[in-house]
Formats: sequence, structure tokens, C-alpha cells
Amino acid sequence: MVADAVGAAPRETARTRERGRLRLLLEREALIVVSLASFALAFTLRLVGQVNQDAWLALAAGREIGSRGATGHESWTIWAHGVRLIDQQWLGQLVLFRLHALGGLRLVLAAHVLLTVGAYALAAVLARRRGATPLQVLVLLPPCLWLFIFGSWQLRTQSFSYLLFCGVLWLLATRPLSWRLVAMLAALLALWANLHGAVVLGAALVALRGLVELGRRRLSGLALLALPLALLVSPYGLELVSYYRSTLLNPAFAAFVNEWQAPTLGLQTLPFFGLLALTAALWRRLDRFELLALAATGLAGLRAERNVVWFAFAALILLPRALELREAEGSRRRSALNAHLALLALAGLGAALGGTLAKPVTAFETEYPAAAADAVAAAQPARVFADVKYADWLLWREPQLRGRIAYDARFELLSREQLLRIYDFAQPYSDAWRRASAGYDLLVLDARADRWPVRALLKQRGVRVLYRDAGLVVASRRPPPPR
Repeated sequence: MVADAVGAAPRETARTRERGRLRLLLEREALIVVSLASFALAFTLRLVGQVNQDAWLALAAGREIGSRGATGHESWTIWAHGVRLIDQQWLGQLVLFRLHALGGLRLVLAAHVLLTVGAYALAAVLARRRGATPLQVLVLLPPCLWLFIFGSWQLRTQSFSYLLFCGVLWLLATRPLSWRLVAMLAALLALWANLHGAVVLGAALVALRGLVELGRRRLSGLALLALPLALLVSPYGLELVSYYRSTLLNPAFAAFVNEWQAPTLGLQTLPFFGLLALTAALWRRLDRFELLALAATGLAGLRAERNVVWFAFAALILLPRALELREAEGSRRRSALNAHLALLALAGLGAALGGTLAKPVTAFETEYPAAAADAVAAAQPARVFADVKYADWLLWREPQLRGRIAYDARFELLSREQLLRIYDFAQPYSDAWRRASAGYDLLVLDARADRWPVRALLKQRGVRVLYRDAGLVVASRRPPPPR
């Protein structure tokens, strides 16, 4: 009895100490926790709209990789048939497919939430670890979160890149140069090189740190400059050079694909330009690598809208410490109130996430009705011309359509002329849609984006509508089968 009482006392003391640490942490970081929880709540409530063509492409490609391997030639589509397939994101796609096999679309979306929100939480923690106060971090959180919500919130293999980007930038900005650091960065880049193409930006940051160190420690600096070679640690090896050239340096992407175009000043991008201006104002308080990292990610964001998110992460990690903000002393009572507010925000987030993920799977596929896919399968088409929004979804839902779809979201496999054909397809008062879809007996079109082709198509004789709702039209040019 006495021994039990003596043993229980230290355990109780340890638990009390842990609760005390947690309470102090919440009191100190309460407003950051509330801000991140609010972002996570908004992100969770928008899960219904986060499944798009990139998600379906990842799942379909993951299934293909799981059954046939990562290498091969394109056999899904007609336009790119026979092209050498370099699927740089093969590992990210395979992981998403395996998650789907384990727990369906809900588990995939839950992983997407954890990866994304976890990356922003990590960025805030890293800013604090670098010496920034809670107020300094809190000032930069809203614009950085805003840029994500309105730019990169969709489910895609890019979700794996956020944590890796933060980790690589943290190591580069805080760790002294050593061979251990070189080995850690090499391992991270090799993993990242098989998950998502944003690894190129991570490799560029590593090379910038190598340039900074070259004058002080030549051998280690040269080792960092050589680390971008880790991008070739992949089943594709040197073939990745042509892949990166055909995607990152393809002028047709910037001309025809919205997210590859330079951002313009507007409500959604205003925080990006504001953060650029803030960086310019604070440049004297940044060390050489911090300035180069912010300049590189800022220039990447100016070049393509899809890159703005990386500048947001870099700004959240590197800029707060440079702000001159004095934090007012808070009363004990207000700190306790903030801690309770943080707990309430976390509880609300947990309830919202649970409620959202408890919805039927069809709630996350509202833009992709199963009845439309069933109508396509029942028509047994020889060739299908599908809008890019629906092509990979159809390949995922109806694998027998393999080799019968015109094209899909892998634009890097297409020529400039084919991209131009896609761009011109929906132009009003144009006949481009007829030329592009000639020879296809079934058309699956976006009723909003393809308004003009849909209107013109439905006026043609012999065209039958197999399925139609506010967003999707499935139309057949075949005569109906005899009774």
C-alpha cells in the first residue's frame, strides 16, 4: 500500500507538470493557435470542392503504377499515345492510391488536411524557433494563409511538398554547414524528387546556400552545389532532365494554362505583392541566404501563379523575426482567457473535421456525378472527347475507357498545337470545337466552361443527350441502337 502510494505520487506530479506546460504553451501561443485553427476550419469546410482533375489523375496514375510499374509509354489517351511517359510524381501518386485502397476518398482527404495544415503549423513553429515573437508571427499568418486558400488548396500530389519545403528551408536557414547537413538535405531532396516537381525549387534553395558558403568553406559549398543531382534519384534517371525542361520551360503552359501565368494585382493576389513590398523594406535586416531565398521564391511567384504558395511559406518562416513589433505585456487573466479560446477553437476544428469526413463520399464528388460516368460506360463509345476536368475522372471510374479518351490533364505530353486546340475549343463563335472533336462519337463537356460548344453541339441533327445537369453534359453522335 505504502509502495503504491509512493509510486503514484511521482506519476501524478508528472501529469500535473505536463498539464502545466500545456497550459503555459496555450497561453503563450493562443492567438497563433486560434489563427491556424480558423484556417484549418475554413480549409476543412471547403473539402467538398477540393477534388478535381489533379486528384483523379493522381489516383488513376497510382493505380497504374501499382499494377504495371512506374515506367512505360503513354497508353491512356489518343493524342499522346506512344509518347515516352516520365511520371516524376510516381511515388506521390502511388501513396495517394494506397491511401484510397485503405480508407477510400475520406482517408485521402484527411491526409491532405493533415499535410497542409501541418505544414503551416510547422512554418509558424519554425518562425518561433528562429526567435520571432508570437505577435510577429501572427501579423504574417493571415496573408500567407490567404494566398494558400485562394491558390493551392486542391487535393494533389503537391500536398506532399509543403512539409518538405518547410523542412529544407529550415535546415538551410538555421543549421551550420556540416557533412551531416549535406546528408540530410540529400535524403530529403531524393525523397521529394519522387513525390512532386516543386523539388526543383528546393534544389535551387540548396544551391543558393552553396553559393553563400562557397567563399567560406569551399569543399562543403561545392557539395551543396552538387546536391541538385539528387533530383535524378528516380526510376527515370537522366530522362527527368527533359521532363523538367518540357514543363518548367514550356512557353505554351504560360500561354494556355491559367495557373502557369504570371499573377496580376487583385484581391486574391494582393497579399503576395504586399509581402514582396515588405521583403523589400526589410532587406537590410535579413542575412544573405534569407534574402536570396525570399528573392528566389518571390521571382518564382512572379513568374507563375502556382508558385505563390512557396513564397508564402518562405515569408512566414523567414520574415517575422525581422519585424520591429513590441509585444504588450498581458495580464494573467487575459492569458488564461486566450488559452481557453485556443482550446475552444481546436475543439471546433475537431468537430468540423469529424462532421465533414463523416459525410457520404458522394458529397465530395458533387462535380462528378456517378450517373454521368454510368451513361458514358453504357454507351460503349469507340472514342471519347472529354473536357480536361472529366477525362481523368472517367479513366478512374471506367478503366475500360483506356486508350479511347482524347487527352487528359498531363499537358506536358502534348504538343503546342494540341494545347492550342484545347485553348481554342471553347472560344465563342468559333468552329474550333468541331475540328478538335471530329471523329469522336461521345462528348463529355463542362456545361459552364464549354458553353459555346455545348450550345452548338446540341443543335446538330442526330445528337442525343445521355446525361445533363447544371455542370456536365454527355452527348452522343451515334444513332440509337435498334430495339
